[in-house]
Amino acid sequence: MTELRYIGRVTLRSVLVVKTGLHIGAGKDAIEIGGMDNPVIKHPHTLEPYIPGSSLKGKARFLLEWAFNTVRDDGRAFGFDDADAESRREGGDVILRLFGTAASRTAWQGGPTRLTVRDAPLERAWRDRMVADAKLLTEDKTEVSIDRIAGKALDGGLRQTERVPAGARFDVEIGLRMWDTGDGGARDRQCLAWFIQALDLIEQDALGGSGSRGYGQVRFEGLTLQGLDGATHSLDNLFRGKRFDPTNPPSDILDIVEQACAQASKAA
Repeated sequence: MTELRYIGRVTLRSVLVVKTGLHIGAGKDAIEIGGMDNPVIKHPHTLEPYIPGSSLKGKARFLLEWAFNTVRDDGRAFGFDDADAESRREGGDVILRLFGTAASRTAWQGGPTRLTVRDAPLERAWRDRMVADAKLLTEDKTEVSIDRIAGKALDGGLRQTERVPAGARFDVEIGLRMWDTGDGGARDRQCLAWFIQALDLIEQDALGGSGSRGYGQVRFEGLTLQGLDGATHSLDNLFRGKRFDPTNPPSDILDIVEQACAQASKAA
């Protein structure tokens, strides 16, 4: 069993800016006459939209699994069973360290899940401006299915989708627990650098549903890393435009991570 020593926790913070209408569905148990076909998820008390941490974490995992070439043939998440973990028994796998695994303790020896992705609420200043201007926090988008022969809308082909409008802003907070697995925390620092690069992958792709139809383009603004050294380190713009290398994270991102964890590294 790999020896584990807890080092500490670092925190990424950013404002996620919606560039095109964002739809993260809430699901419906029933469809009311005249009701919304596809509502977005909202806080049950305030009825304000938010971004579930599971949606952001899930999209990052999906993109990183492709980037690291660990996508399973059956479509399940990598790490779903012991076979995946046993193939990475030494515990260095980036996906399993960051996102966790359902494998047994005998199959996976890399320790617990590192990432904690909080639900992202609306940025208060943006929300207050919208309310002051009597503007809605969501929009209704009507979509249509086309009859390929007649070239017009199919009977009953109209549907309404609720979206968070372009310009909406959400406060994002992502924590990462750092562990020493006999390397002074070096592998977890690499994992953090790769995860930061995953935010660029999300910007290049989409968040939520219907990304292929233009929904869900987002941007992470003012990205910072609060390190183990107690300081806040700016990553804004630095994390963008790097070629993804599954053998080594970008050196300039890793340099910032090393600075943020410098005191803990020396102590280790």
